[in-house]
Amino acid sequence: MDDRKFTINFGPQHPAAHGVLRLVLELDGEIVERVDPHIGLLHRGTEKLMEARTYLQNVPYLDRLDYVAPMNQE
Repeated sequence: MDDRKFTINFGPQHPAAHGVLRLVLELDGEIVERVDPHIGLLHRGTEKLMEARTYLQNVPYLDRLDYVAPMNQE
């Protein structure tokens, strides 16, 4: 059995950062052999919510959608 191989869970680092991105990494020492990305459902239903609103009504919603970098959404 090879003692250098292990699996770690990487991200999200804060409980409030749910639904963003989580990676399950398989490592051989310091070398990443396999990555299993788990993309969250943070943005689901966005288009449907925005259909009945004007552009100006949607701007604050887009700011809240990406709480890491809200200015990129405008």
